[in-house]
Amino acid sequence: MPKLELPHIKTERLIMNSPHVSDLEKIRSILNTNEDYSKNTVNIPFPYTIENAKFWLNLAEVGLKNKNQFIFAIRLKKTNELIGGIDLGVNKQFHKAELGYWLNKKHWNNGFATEATKAIINFGFKELNLKRIFATHFEANLSSGRVMEKAGMKKEGILKCHTFKNGKYQNHILYAIIK
Repeated sequence: MPKLELPHIKTERLIMNSPHVSDLEKIRSILNTNEDYSKNTVNIPFPYTIENAKFWLNLAEVGLKNKNQFIFAIRLKKTNELIGGIDLGVNKQFHKAELGYWLNKKHWNNGFATEATKAIINFGFKELNLKRIFATHFEANLSSGRVMEKAGMKKEGILKCHTFKNGKYQNHILYAIIK
């Protein structure tokens, strides 16, 4: 049986497609450069190991098979270099999905996260027939909120003490976009 593959989503500067085994070391390398990725997300540990990257790759394969988790690698169109990841965790019953993303810090502040987010929102609405796509960010991670706003999402509120990470409760700012 052939391996399932996500569609290749192309934007002006990016290609988003399935992550592959050949990406494991690059993913580990990016997410292990410093604690910022872990500090600003719920699920990225630090240090980040090859085993963590394998877990993420497996999650992508199982999610695609079950059609409830669509995990894309974000790549530069010119070089095909992997620079991040973006996903939609789908709740089929309610026609909604949670959006999440990470981007190599050396590519921050270039509009890549916004470009990828807009493309994945479009994929969610057109290909998955979702009604609602939402995302949250830690209260201190204002840059992530700006990405969500630039992608057309609207702030809906604050989820107080939503997670407990690194010894403290984290408020999350909730954004969403409706089709």
